[in-house]
Amino acid sequence: MKILRKLKSIALFFIVFLFIIFYWVEGKEEKTEYLIITGARLIDGTGSLPKENMVIVIANDKFEKIGSEGKISIPKGAKVIDVKGKTVIPGLIDAHVHFTYPPKEEEFYVYNDSIASFRAVHFLNQYLMIGVTTVRDVCSYNNVGIMAKKAFKEKLFIGSRPIVVGQGITCTGGHGTEGSRTGIAVEVDGPANFRKAVREQLRRGADLIKILPPYSREEIKAAIEETHAWERFVTVHSGVFKKQYDFVRWAVEFGADCIEHAYAIPDDVIKLMAEKGVYCVPTLSVLLTLGEETKKKGPEWEWKAKKYFECIEIFKKMKRAGVKMGIGTDYIGKYMSAYPWVYFDEVEKFVELGYTPMEAIVAATKINAEICNASDKLGTIEKGKLADLLVLDEDPLKDIRNLRKVKLIIQGGKIIKNTL
Repeated sequence: MKILRKLKSIALFFIVFLFIIFYWVEGKEEKTEYLIITGARLIDGTGSLPKENMVIVIANDKFEKIGSEGKISIPKGAKVIDVKGKTVIPGLIDAHVHFTYPPKEEEFYVYNDSIASFRAVHFLNQYLMIGVTTVRDVCSYNNVGIMAKKAFKEKLFIGSRPIVVGQGITCTGGHGTEGSRTGIAVEVDGPANFRKAVREQLRRGADLIKILPPYSREEIKAAIEETHAWERFVTVHSGVFKKQYDFVRWAVEFGADCIEHAYAIPDDVIKLMAEKGVYCVPTLSVLLTLGEETKKKGPEWEWKAKKYFECIEIFKKMKRAGVKMGIGTDYIGKYMSAYPWVYFDEVEKFVELGYTPMEAIVAATKINAEICNASDKLGTIEKGKLADLLVLDEDPLKDIRNLRKVKLIIQGGKIIKNTL
């Protein structure tokens, strides 16, 4: 009988213990933090017309409800921010950066992971403060980009959300290894080693894969097949040599998801990109800057300058063909001093060359999220997505330069900057 009573006491203890745990967990789950934006003129990033007097309900880090004033109930205890007379858009995305790159090429001789990490945090913080809530880093020094992503998830710094490829993959002596550059790209040869390099970057924690020419037809085929076998996106640098256009053609034929730069892309490949749904990040501003600098080197460099300047016509051809293009900057080395504001130069260049302001905003948000393979989480203000948004002082559809006038930045449901 004593044993039975003891067993009953133990059972009763565990039942009470389980009830306490259950109600504690339930209570924890009920503590949702609500942030409400009211009076918004909403450009949601989908391309739909702006909606007036909208209410946006953010629950913890996600959008929970979006609707007209009077139709959305405001939860008790919620923080409410009235933005009447202002325009709300999704957080901006830069689809082509290198946030671990040193400001001088020769620094690669003495570069290391520590200083690369400090530079990454500085860059990402600067970018967030102008409203770029996410970046796609397409080649980082060693493993620093992947570790920056881990540090961001652990809330070790405040900055743009990194989506990363880790190191690029090229052949021995390929693009990304020129001069003093080290650690930006891994050098491998042969289809089997290209496959292995893809697996290694994914094992380390890369979100995407980037391939840089030159490579053989068999090598790029193997790299793309392997990346897709792991259900990831692969992007490819467009070209390097004077007359060689096969690199980008092979990449598109074998199903690359994106091509970097409006450079060395022939007409038939543009048509194929449109047919196969291959994206492009044209990086117009930096190509035009490089064209101007190359032109100053003398007549023997005229061919190279011409290829840079061709980006304008290639861009226009891609737009006419229906190729989806995203906003990316790609300023590296000495050009990095142009950050963070150079991002808006690229957006404005899209409009200058034929995009409407709405199309440019969609390119900077929705299309860029697709290019990041993160459209389920980012790019538009819709229920269930991460709550990244900007409040602008003036209407960007009247003047795309109004994207520069950010009054409120929210990233993942947290207020980053508020000057309303």
